[in-house]
Amino acid sequence: MASTDRGQTVIDFAVGAGVFLIATGVVFAFIPTMFEPFASAAGSSPIVADRTADHLTGSLLVADPATPSTLSAACTAAFFSANESLGDAADCRFDASASTTTLLGIEGRDVNVTVRELGASPTTGLPVTRSVDGVDYMLTRGTADLQSSVTVSSRAVLIEGDRYRFVVKVAQ
Repeated sequence: MASTDRGQTVIDFAVGAGVFLIATGVVFAFIPTMFEPFASAAGSSPIVADRTADHLTGSLLVADPATPSTLSAACTAAFFSANESLGDAADCRFDASASTTTLLGIEGRDVNVTVRELGASPTTGLPVTRSVDGVDYMLTRGTADLQSSVTVSSRAVLIEGDRYRFVVKVAQ
C-alpha cells in the first residue's frame, strides 16, 4: 500500500480528539453556571433586592405609575413614617401601618429601605429627612443595622424635583 491510501493519519486523530476534549470541557464548565440562580435560597437575595427596589420605585411609592422613579412625597412619607393617615390623604396603594416585610411580601427576611443623597454610597451615609405638612420624617424603614450577608440594590429617584438614591438592603 502506498502512503496516500491511508484513511486517517495520527495527526488527524489527535486533532479530532483534542477538539472533542475541549468541547466536552466547555460544556462541563458552562452547565453548572446555567442553574446557579436557582441553586439555593441565599442566591435569591439579589433578585429579592432588585425586585423590591423596582416594586417600590416603579409602582408602590410613585404618584403616577406611568412615571416610575418619580416618587409621591406624601406616599413616600407615609411609607417611611408608617403613618396610615398620610397614605389615606394621598390615595397611596398600600397600608402604611403594615410591617415592612409584610408590605413588601418578603416574610422571613430582614430588610432595610433608605433614601440617601444621590452622591452618597448605597451602604453608608445618613438617611434623608423630608418635611410633609410641617413634620420632618427620616426616610428609612426596616431593620436598622444589617451588617453581614446583605445584598444591596439602589435606584435614582426624584421626590418633588430633588434627586436621591433609593437603597434596598436584604439580608440573606
